[in-house]
Amino acid sequence: MTESQVAELLCRVDFPLYSAVMVSPRHILLAGGGGSANTGVKNGFQIFEITTDGEKCQGESVTRHFTGEYSVMTMSAKAISNNNLPLKVYVAAGHKQYCQIYSITLGRERHVSESSGLRHRSMNGAPPNTNLQPNSHNQERKIVFHVEPLKQVQIDFSPKEPWGKVVRISPNCKLLASGGDDSNVRIWSFPDLSKVHEFTTHDKEIDDIDFSPDSLKVASISKDRRAIIWDIKKGKKHAELGWEPANNLKYMYKRIKFGCVEGDCKKYKVYTISNPIGSSKAKAYLHKWNSQSYTVENFVASQQGIVFSALAVSDNGNFVATGTMMEGIVEIFASFNLSLLRRVTNSHSTFITGLEFLPTSEESAPCRGFSDASVVSISVDHQVCIHHVPRLNTISSFWALLLIVAVLFATFTLCSYLGL
Repeated sequence: MTESQVAELLCRVDFPLYSAVMVSPRHILLAGGGGSANTGVKNGFQIFEITTDGEKCQGESVTRHFTGEYSVMTMSAKAISNNNLPLKVYVAAGHKQYCQIYSITLGRERHVSESSGLRHRSMNGAPPNTNLQPNSHNQERKIVFHVEPLKQVQIDFSPKEPWGKVVRISPNCKLLASGGDDSNVRIWSFPDLSKVHEFTTHDKEIDDIDFSPDSLKVASISKDRRAIIWDIKKGKKHAELGWEPANNLKYMYKRIKFGCVEGDCKKYKVYTISNPIGSSKAKAYLHKWNSQSYTVENFVASQQGIVFSALAVSDNGNFVATGTMMEGIVEIFASFNLSLLRRVTNSHSTFITGLEFLPTSEESAPCRGFSDASVVSISVDHQVCIHHVPRLNTISSFWALLLIVAVLFATFTLCSYLGL
């Protein structure tokens, strides 16, 4: 396990951050804002390209979209592959009691460079130096994303102050799940947003929702201290998670995530973080649950007095990350036994609002600095940090086989010499 007291800064933004989601192997979408109050802090989201200089990663802004009076407290995104067509991403964003769907398409924007080789970004579609005439020698193209608002639907109907707290697009991009202050979990067809199911078992506001990797189940947690697994095809409750805390302490689930097993979407585990209620000295817990019996397989306790605020699982299911409400702590665990691989303190000056793993594909490897895993952390402190699990030193199968042959030969020779 490696521990650090200094986080690697990826980038800074000028608004509080509440949601982060990868939209390509090297692009991350960051969302948030200052809310409806006239504070001067803009609401919306910004897309950054992640690059590395061989030592550190850095994020460069490529697109920004403003959402008017609506801050973006929750967001989900899924890329659509269209063979050789440009990348297209569907984004679902929570805007108070509504969910707004966006289409984000990858494109290229022309930029003009001076003879010195310095590149100038365009401002509102016009080059900053209007006297510079473009030609074949000084034109450059820069990747941008074009944002198009699509359909909107109301996802929360609380009579006092409706507020949609969470939206999730299913892995197969055919469904959307939502939850909010009115305690109901709603399943919608996607992207046309026709309601498919409405689950009314919870009796307090929904805090988190997640789809299983095969898109057949959805999990929800609520302030009623219940964690429920729903069968989407049957349209009813499938299972409920439960555990017995020590010393009769009460706990509340904070986040819930599914994670596949070794990249197989048909095999998966469930992960939750839970915080104590009414005790400042009790420990918080990260639990790993069996998806057949829905019983606890393993767990990890936090340090005394430390509570969790964020949870993420890598796309291959091999890594789990947690973030805390205090001290800006990010921890990364190996999912198979929850052994701690990386711990970074003081990542942020206040509570961590979100975590997002970079894809574990080879295409994303340069952005990760060729580490085994990298996770981005965000907070309302406007900072975006990135944390890595260094790649283990391994040898190729050829050299491993050669080593085995050499050991066997040496053993045979020694036995012959000794007359055994």
